[in-house]
Amino acid sequence: MIPSSMQDGNTLRIALLGNMNNNHFALARYLRDEGFNCELLLLANEQDHFNPKCDTNNLEFMPWVKRVTWGAQHQLLSISAKVIQADVDKYDILIGCDLTPAFLYKAGYSLDIMIPYGWDIWEATRLRIAAPHYILKFLFAIYLQRKGLSRVKTFHSTSDSNVYGRRIRNFNPNAHFWNFGIPIVYHKQYSDQSIGLGAHWFNDFQEIRRNVDFMLVAHGRHVWGSANNLSVKGNDILIEGWSIFLDRNPMTKSKLVLIEYGEDVVKSKRYIAELGIQDSVCWFPKMYRKDLMPGLLMADLVAAEFIHSWIGGGVIYEALVAGKPLLMHSVEHKKPTRSKDLYPIYNASTAEQIADRLQDCIDEPERGRKMGIAGHKWYQENIVEKAIAKYTEYFEHRAKALGKTAR
Repeated sequence: MIPSSMQDGNTLRIALLGNMNNNHFALARYLRDEGFNCELLLLANEQDHFNPKCDTNNLEFMPWVKRVTWGAQHQLLSISAKVIQADVDKYDILIGCDLTPAFLYKAGYSLDIMIPYGWDIWEATRLRIAAPHYILKFLFAIYLQRKGLSRVKTFHSTSDSNVYGRRIRNFNPNAHFWNFGIPIVYHKQYSDQSIGLGAHWFNDFQEIRRNVDFMLVAHGRHVWGSANNLSVKGNDILIEGWSIFLDRNPMTKSKLVLIEYGEDVVKSKRYIAELGIQDSVCWFPKMYRKDLMPGLLMADLVAAEFIHSWIGGGVIYEALVAGKPLLMHSVEHKKPTRSKDLYPIYNASTAEQIADRLQDCIDEPERGRKMGIAGHKWYQENIVEKAIAKYTEYFEHRAKALGKTAR
């Protein structure tokens, strides 16, 4: 709860710009719980899928969530700097993602902290072919994003040594990094299955749970392709591994839950049909996080990615918050000195390995249950508590420098 004293002009005012993956909404809730005066500014082109209403069952956020009239790439050439200035000038600290570095640069501002999600670092700065009628807007947007990134003071990212970190340093060689995960899921809301009683798909998930011995949920996007594509997920590898697992366990009632989300859903459906395993797969439409989480809470296991090695992100953190073990590919977990500081997982990157790890999960269910509990604890201690401590330290330092109170 934010005290009424925060309404005066001597209290630090913080804006979080953009809400890709509901990242900033969750972070704002944690920070507001600590008494900080944070507001979320949704961008004009924000996907409805990432509106705060998708991640909560109440309307307490309405007074502190605003929407600006800018944010889309095509607006950068024509938007007036004064419009941007009017929206952000009242804030002492600006935290953002997406194209906010570009828009702020045009208006003479810069982000204090950037929480990138990938596209805003990789694609938004990359020169590529564009339609002739769009080329000027496109090049101007890339120029502004690169200039905006060069002005960002701090990047909050899981790593500064991965492809995104290296890309950032191309534009900002002296960039300062906070290398730990971002609390993109508000775990206080998803503490137990009772949160699903009003969820749209609760009864459907429950029906699956009642009728199977083993329930695997893989709710990430369907993106096929080579490792050259940073968005590729390895859905085909998972499907093949699932098929092998089914052949090995014909007497086990098993169900794989997938979401119709991503550019290659049709490829995944076609492959499942070719393997003849349609009866073991249940498809759901793309849904809000608040409707998805009850399904994770009912699952035995959650699958992430199998080509690229990421240790943070929406699918992973949603599984950890749900207290479920993860099946995924991770290079970091193979390093003894690194893995001891990470959450436990079933590590796999090939179809055979996936089938083996699925077997491990059904052969030793108690081990999987303990892994889920440990993962949930890890998220609270290493993501949520660490972030709150770091942001609190930063806000208090800035408040002191500005002659204001932090909260």
